Amino acid sequence: MPTPHEPTVRKILKDRGRDVTLRRALEDAFETVKANPDKRWWRRKTTTAELVWEHTVENAAAAFADDPGIRVVHHHDTVSFLIDDAVLVRIKKANLQLQTRNYPTQQALQFHEHDVDLFGHPGMQRVEAVYVPNRFETDIDWIGIVANDQNSILWQFELGADEASDVVTLPASLPVGPAADRVLKIKETGAGDGAAQNNNA
Repeated sequence: MPTPHEPTVRKILKDRGRDVTLRRALEDAFETVKANPDKRWWRRKTTTAELVWEHTVENAAAAFADDPGIRVVHHHDTVSFLIDDAVLVRIKKANLQLQTRNYPTQQALQFHEHDVDLFGHPGMQRVEAVYVPNRFETDIDWIGIVANDQNSILWQFELGADEASDVVTLPASLPVGPAADRVLKIKETGAGDGAAQNNNA
């Protein structure tokens, strides 16, 4: 199996505006789940991610229905999108380091082992379309494609963005300083400076 090739994946996703369509599927799914009135009593934090995944897959499958180059591929309890018989994309939630979590099944572990023919589609490149929520999970900070090899990130690019505006690194959370540093301070306006100078004269 080939290691994911960034220019090839970019080109295939740019074709027919697939990158924008996939981004919109993720954004709309996140907004749908965020607006769910039942969210306040969900007991598991993973429920949000699971529902975002379900809605994203549903949105993307509907949006790509007329694209002859895209097939929805079902394997066991998950779904991926095979594009132009060359790129297999799965949807995931990621952290600021663009790392995703998977229950360590054999299939999950092999997704990033590119010498393994995982789903019977020889020659395809496997990548993830990920979204990175903010620390409060009230909005999305970044949506993009990430290619991994084993446990290492090979490359990434923002979905639906021009190459010139790609986000290379995500903003790290600012360190929390002492409480005094976080208190609002009155802005110096310069008022009274003249009086102070007169007193010092």
